[in-house]
Amino acid sequence: MDRGGMSVARTLPIDGALLGDVMLRLRRDTSSGRLRWTLGNRGAAEIDVCFTSAGPAWTTKARLWSHAGMVVTPARLQLVATAADEVRLTLEPLLPTARAGSHQGCELLDLARAALDELAEELLWHATRAGLTQGG
Repeated sequence: MDRGGMSVARTLPIDGALLGDVMLRLRRDTSSGRLRWTLGNRGAAEIDVCFTSAGPAWTTKARLWSHAGMVVTPARLQLVATAADEVRLTLEPLLPTARAGSHQGCELLDLARAALDELAEELLWHATRAGLTQGG
C-alpha cells in the first residue's frame, strides 16, 4: 500500500458530503497553516492544513519527529468519504521498507497513531461545531 508498508487509520462519524466544510473550518482556525502537536515521549507531529481534493479524497503532507527531534519522517495524510456519514482518516509514514519492521518503525507507528488521534479530535470538534456529525 505505501512504501514503508505501514499506515494507521481511523473512521470518523462525519457527513462525507460536507467534509469540505470541515476542512475549511480547520484551515480558518489554524493561523500558521500547520497543526503541530508534541506527543510526550513519542515525539512530535506536524500536519499541513492546506489539503488538496480529488473527488471524495482530501490529501496533505505531514511530518513526524522522533522523541529526540533528530529524525524527521515525511508522511501522507488522507481523508476519504467512505459512506454518507463516514470519513476514513489515514496517515502513512513514507519510509524505506527496511525501517518499517524495525524497532524504530514500531515507535514511528505509535507516534503516527497518536498524531492521527489528535487530528481526529480536531476534525470531530469542527464537525460538531458545524453540526456535520451523525449526532450533530
